[in-house]
Amino acid sequence: MNSLNYFFEILFKILARFRYPVSMPSDIADALGIQLTNTVRFKDLLLQLTSPELTLTHLTKYMSRKSAENTFKHALRKECFQQSSLFSFYFNEGWLEFELHFDETSKLRRLYIHHKLLLYPSGYELSLQTKNEQALHIDDTIQPICAA
Repeated sequence: MNSLNYFFEILFKILARFRYPVSMPSDIADALGIQLTNTVRFKDLLLQLTSPELTLTHLTKYMSRKSAENTFKHALRKECFQQSSLFSFYFNEGWLEFELHFDETSKLRRLYIHHKLLLYPSGYELSLQTKNEQALHIDDTIQPICAA
């Protein structure tokens, strides 16, 4: 029975690749710490990402830049600037981009999502939850995605 489940899991991954040949919704789910399946349609993906009820579990306000950038390790394009980073995923409907803004102490302050189908010229801001100070430690074992 276990091998049958494994077979169907592989089959679903192959079928999902026809819809999403490059990036997959699960890549975004892994980065943000949310539940998404690879069977979701792209417009529904955008609706879920812009829902006011969306709660991100891998990104929090004031987390270190190194930790925040590391969550986007599966992004196809990674661009880092002095106080922001841009992580891009490619879908048939175009690039889906996540723009992270950091303060002068390299703590995450804001997160925006960009796509040509979204009606927000400056991007749609995703809500970041604040964790207590104890949860804000820096893990030095994480390799930085963007070299300083």
